[in-house]
Amino acid sequence: MRALPRVLLMCVATLLTSGCRKIADTFFFVDLETEEICKTERSLAFPAASTGTATLEQTLSFPLGEVGAELPEGRLDTQFRLRLFELDVTSGEADLTGIESATVSLRRPGSAEVIRTLLEYRRPAQVFSPTRLSLRGVEAVQVPQLAREEQVELVFEASGNLPQRAWTADVRACAGLFGRVHYFDVIF
Repeated sequence: MRALPRVLLMCVATLLTSGCRKIADTFFFVDLETEEICKTERSLAFPAASTGTATLEQTLSFPLGEVGAELPEGRLDTQFRLRLFELDVTSGEADLTGIESATVSLRRPGSAEVIRTLLEYRRPAQVFSPTRLSLRGVEAVQVPQLAREEQVELVFEASGNLPQRAWTADVRACAGLFGRVHYFDVIF
């Protein structure tokens, strides 16, 4: 009979512990946010498409700075929101109206694996500018621990009837970053 109070105490402690974790996750956290980080890469070289080539890929390093350097250890949830990716032809008389589709994807530096496609473009019925391609987005992507990185890579891929001559373009990308560190993981 003496064992019964101990068993009940252990059961109550187990139930309270799981409930306390949800409460702690609600109240014990640190947030960080950057409204907008923009990077412009000037005169980025694009090769001429050879006959039969239907795709083009270009990678842009995108700095996140040291926003996560001062954060305490713990579970870090990160949201990355690419708001703008703009490509503006600067030389080579390239006509971008032949591009049927394009994507901008996110990956970690040095990795071949894409984390997620952030923006997509499909050629509209009426193209407004033959020398500019603009992709805009509002959706945030959940990427654990991303705020601890100093930079990420944005991978631009285009397909369709590509320019037959080499050309250069200015590329501008703007993104926002939000992160939350859960202190409860640090404390216990």
